[in-house]
Formats: sequence, structure tokens, C-alpha cells
Amino acid sequence: MERLPRATLIGATIASGATALLGLAWMLGLSPNVYADPATALLARLAGQDAATTVHVVAALAGVAGGIAALAGVLGARGRVWAAALQLVVFGVVLQGGGPLSTMGYLVAMAMPLAVVVLLVQVVRRYRVARWTVGVPGLALLVVGAFLARDALAGIVRMLGAGLYENRAGLLLSLLVLAAGTLWAAAGVQALAGTPVMERTTDWVVRHRKAITIVAATGPLPYALVRLTWLTPWPQLGFDMDLSTRIWGLTLSSGAWLGVFLTLGLIRPWGEVFPRWMPGLAGRRVPIAAAAVPGGLIAVTLVFSAIPMLVMFSGQTLVEGIVGAITFPCWYWGPALALAVWGYVAHRTRSERSTPALDAGTPAREQLPAV
Repeated sequence: MERLPRATLIGATIASGATALLGLAWMLGLSPNVYADPATALLARLAGQDAATTVHVVAALAGVAGGIAALAGVLGARGRVWAAALQLVVFGVVLQGGGPLSTMGYLVAMAMPLAVVVLLVQVVRRYRVARWTVGVPGLALLVVGAFLARDALAGIVRMLGAGLYENRAGLLLSLLVLAAGTLWAAAGVQALAGTPVMERTTDWVVRHRKAITIVAATGPLPYALVRLTWLTPWPQLGFDMDLSTRIWGLTLSSGAWLGVFLTLGLIRPWGEVFPRWMPGLAGRRVPIAAAAVPGGLIAVTLVFSAIPMLVMFSGQTLVEGIVGAITFPCWYWGPALALAVWGYVAHRTRSERSTPALDAGTPAREQLPAV
């Protein structure tokens, strides 16, 4: 077995083991069982907490057994595909709710203020004209805004801290399920590598990857625009909002806009060569994993959330359901992003095979983008 598939299987086995231990802790009463809330998973809503917990533990242990068998050479390629499919169906559909989407969205939003500061600092450092038109004014605006809105920002910090602590069990479950799902999906794809069906499908994805990526990049746009309405005098649904809520809405929107930008990076130069404002990395090839791993993780998050979100919207009025499905379009965004990442990986792999001198980490300054 090649090194990369083996590493993926080791990671998937460990993630499944941690997921199983979490379920066993619930069974033994050592920690609060998140399936006590029916909204956590479809099976919990249909059959209750005990059934969901039992399926959780059994499926996770099956993942551990499948991973060990694959690593030992007992489980062939077809067996690895079936093992991956079992994990994805159970934890991506049967035991899935809206938790992973909320978790990933909030974690990205929480990182956005730091990302904006780093970006502006790099603009000041690297661009002479933009330094005084964008970088310095942007940093000054952030400092003044943080001072004027210090009470609102403190409220956001308290809200997030309390929310993370109160939902720590659900947060841990979401992160484990997403890690396991991403690793098992990768293991399944790697098991199919080299088969005629996979080669034909990959050829099709690579041919159409630009269109697919553009479609995927539209996924975050409705949510980004809706959250921006919180800054207007007419916020979403007309509810009155305080300053801290409006600032948090801006942060959530900025995370969605980042998703648009990074998705387009799968077909743009900055997705292959680090731009010149990146400290220590400018002009070097972007490692394939640097785009594929986070892209794949987000794709798994969206695919896992698609059915639970549609089920939730089906319980609303027709208009509310349509609006919800447009605002959170996981039903097409997830599959489109998964295909976009697939196309990116295949394109980069093929291009680097034909130009071995430009491996990841090797300077490629002649291809350095202007951004």
C-alpha cells in the first residue's frame, strides 16, 4: 500500500476510534449525550437517543475494524470503498444534523478578524500604493472601530465563550465526525484510484472544473448577502438588533466572502503559486494539500448538512422553505465544491508530473501572480 493511502487510513481509523470512545462515554454516563436533543441527528428524531447512540458506537467501531483490516492488507480496494461508504452514510446522513455546518461557520467567522489584520499588515508591508490607500486607513479604521465598539465586542466575546462552553459536547462531536468523514471519503477515493470509471470521471471533472468551481463559488453568496443586511436599518426579517449582533453579522458575512475567494482560488493563479504578500511563501508553489484538505473538509461539512437542512426547511411554510434552501444551498454547494476540489487535485497532480521542477515549495517566481 502506498504511503498516502496508508496515512489516510491511519487517520480515519484513529478518528473512528475517538468517535467510538465519545459514544461509549455517553453510554456510561460520563458526559452529556448530545443525541438527547432530537435536532442533533435524523435518527435521534425518528427513533430516540438510545438508538442513535447505539448506531453511533457500532458504526464507529466498524470503522476502526475496517481501518485495521485495510492496514493489515486483509481488506482490498472494494472493501475499503464499502467501509468508507458505511461511515459516510451513517455519520453523514443517519446521524447528521445541522451541527457541523454551524460549527464550521462559527469557527471561520471567529478567525476572520485576525485574518483581516494580517492581510492589512501585509498590504502595508508589500504594496507601496495600496499601503496608504488601503492598508494604513484599514488598520486605523479597525483600531478606532474597536475602541468605539469595545462594549459590543466584549459582548460578542462573552457570547461566544458561553456558547462554546455550553455546546462543547456537540462541538467535539461535530469536529470528530467531520474529521472522520473527510478521511474516510479520501480513503474511498484513493481505493478507486486507477480504475477505468475513476479515470473517465476524473477526465470529465478536469475538463469542466472551471464551470464547476464557479458554481461552487456561488454557494456562500446568499448567506453573505443576508448577513450584510444586519448592517442596514432594515435587518433580516425586520428584527431590531443591537451593535454586537450587527458586528457579528458582518463577521459571519466576511467568512462567507472568504469562502467565495478561496473557492475561486481553485482555478486562479493564487491557488497554485503563493501571492507576493504571503510572508515567507511568496512565489512558491502552493502544496496541493494546502487547498485540498480545507476544501475537502468544507465540502464534507456541506454534503453532511444537505439532507438535515432540507428536512428542517420542509417543516416550514413553502416560502420560508424556499428562502432557507436558497440561503443555505448545501444541496448543490457541497457536491459542487467536492467536484471543484477533485478537479483541482487532478489538475495540479497532472501538471506537476509534466513539470517536476515546480514541486510544492520550489520557487516559481516567474509565475508569481500580481495580487
